[in-house]
This record gives sequence, C-alpha cells and structure tokens, in this order.
Amino acid sequence: MFHGAKIWFLDPKSIELYSSFKNPVEHRRREAILELARLANTLSDGRRPTGVRAPKYQLLSDGIMQAIETGELKPGDRLPGESEMAQILPFSLGTVQKALSHLADRGAVVRRHGSGTFVADAPSQLHDLWHFRFLGDDGQTVLPVFTRVTKVAEVATGGAWTDFLGHEANHLRIDRDVDVNHEFKAVARMFLTGQRFSELASEPPAALDNMNIRALLRQRFDAPTLRIVEQVGAEALPDDIARMLGLDIGANGLVLHIQGYGFRDAPLSYQVVYIPPDTRRLELLPQKP
Repeated sequence: MFHGAKIWFLDPKSIELYSSFKNPVEHRRREAILELARLANTLSDGRRPTGVRAPKYQLLSDGIMQAIETGELKPGDRLPGESEMAQILPFSLGTVQKALSHLADRGAVVRRHGSGTFVADAPSQLHDLWHFRFLGDDGQTVLPVFTRVTKVAEVATGGAWTDFLGHEANHLRIDRDVDVNHEFKAVARMFLTGQRFSELASEPPAALDNMNIRALLRQRFDAPTLRIVEQVGAEALPDDIARMLGLDIGANGLVLHIQGYGFRDAPLSYQVVYIPPDTRRLELLPQKP
C-alpha cells in the first residue's frame, strides 16, 4: 500500500530484531508494528496542507484508524503493546496512550485490562462522523452510531454546498440514516463534486451500506479528508427531513454543517447532519490547530 515509504525512525537494530521473529504470532505482531510505522511516517511526510498541523497523538490515532479502514488491521486484531509501540514509533508512551484512548472513546478499539488493545468488532459504526459524539446518561460513555445508505444520486447545484464545492452542472449526494444507539434517528447528507465522483451515482445504496465514505474516497479516488470545519445551529428542518424524522413541518432541529478539505486545502466534501430534538447531549470535539 505504501510502496517506497521510508520508515526513517526504525533503526537497523530494531529492524533486525523485528525481522528475527519466527513463530506466526510474533511475525504478525512484527507486521502490525511495521504497518503502523509506515502509516505514521506517511502522515508526517508533508501531505497535510500547508499551515495545518495536528498533535502527535492525532497523527498516531489517524494512522491506526487508516489501517483499520483499509483492512490492514481487522476486527479482533490485537495491537502491539503500548511500551512496544513507544519503543518502535517516534512517539512517547504518553502520546501512545492518549492516541489509544482517543480511538477507544470513538469505538474504534477496545482496551482490555491485562489483555491489551484490540480492533473493535463494529464494522457498521459511522467512523467518518466520529469528530462528534452523543453521550450516555453518565455524561462520559460514548453511544454507538450506525448508518445505512438510503440514496445515491446526482442533484442540481444551488444549495449551501454549491458555494463551497464550486458551481458545476451537478453534484453527487449520498443520503444516510444515522441510528444513534437504536434510540433515535438523524439524517446525514454528503455532497461531492459530480465530475470527480460521478461513478458513485451508479452504485446501489446497499453496496455502500456500513461503509466509511471517507475511507472510500481515499481508497478509490485518492481523496483523503485532511481537515474539517464545522458549523452548528438550531435551524428549521427541510420539509422532507422533517417527514423522515416524524416531525411537524417547520420543526426546528440541530443542524451540523461539516466542510471537508483535501490535498492543498481544496474543498472536498460538504456534509449536513440533521438531528431532531432529543435529551441526549451532543459533544463536539475541538479541532486542534
């Protein structure tokens, strides 16, 4: 996947050590460490937009998340130990622990005391909306979020997304039902440029079910999302959205606008999430400079 990437932070002694494993378990752990090293190196090799920086723990958590999204790390896989990762990767033990906690909070990994950290067995969780989360009754537990694609279609320009993505003949819209802990439903609509991503319009919705759209754009179109900007407000819901959520026409709800940027800070996606009135508290995670 990362042919030609330089693992500059692995010294010859470490490479010799991790190449000497003979049994399958140690071989798998070696491969996992080397893959994380490649990912961490890739994320720090200057591909982020100029002026956009991220804390070290986010670089590492992004690398692990990318390995999960691409299938390099599969549900149930055990990650290398914290001390082992800190020894091999260019991150301190505190940074490794913070990155793993960051992923655990978002349901991407499960940390088991005395056993280690494992990739979560939750393929349908909506990881491309993980920068915000609904909290449980204790104000700390993160509720699981699931998604189902209901429609993929080309739509006319003219909405708020047009000013962001640019004026084209049409845009692509991916509609998703968002199920929050099987308690209530929200609706997410992602807009993409029609010219670049038009082939997705021929995909049946079921083919995109339980798929991380962000990962799909990166893998199929080499279009990673490198940063986001969020705007949130209480707005009157569109009539069709109100009907879908079982609300009166004209009802207000929480509306989250998410602008995604790719290489060279170019606009990549515009997503709108419509959330009905509910007692669950929504936590918006701060975007680090």
